[in-house]
Amino acid sequence: MKVLYNLAATCLLFFFFACSKEKDQPNFLKMNVNGSPVECNTGFRATKGAAGDKTIFFEGKNAQYSFNFFLDGQGSDITSGSYDFVTGIQRNVTMYEGTDGYGAGYFFCLVPPCLLQGSGRITIQGIDKKHIQGTFEFITGTSTATGQFKTVSNGTFYINRD
Repeated sequence: MKVLYNLAATCLLFFFFACSKEKDQPNFLKMNVNGSPVECNTGFRATKGAAGDKTIFFEGKNAQYSFNFFLDGQGSDITSGSYDFVTGIQRNVTMYEGTDGYGAGYFFCLVPPCLLQGSGRITIQGIDKKHIQGTFEFITGTSTATGQFKTVSNGTFYINRD
């Protein structure tokens, strides 16, 4: 009888843990800005929806920086793959260091010609209705306010979409 009780208890524990909800991974957004490590620890947000959205927006910030990323799939679903910043396709990142803004990529403009600023790419390594993750690198265009540009390398992110 004791063997049956132990077997039943073991089965219950197994089913409890096997069927428990998988916990989301914590958000992160990390990179080097001009060679110095930067990690965002607040303000995480991403487009809600299902995997394969036609446009994706995600962001993160810390006390000194904020980063806003945008990808336009041009009518196709955004899936795992590399998305280079090119003329004519809205793929971009806006970063703020304090109140100074910097941009890389192609942005929407009301009066053409719209220009590609800097260079870069966002690589999506995983996307579903719960999260988006990947890597990025970019060089911003020169800021008219500061006369400087920023080089961002070794960027990684995991953003929950809920």
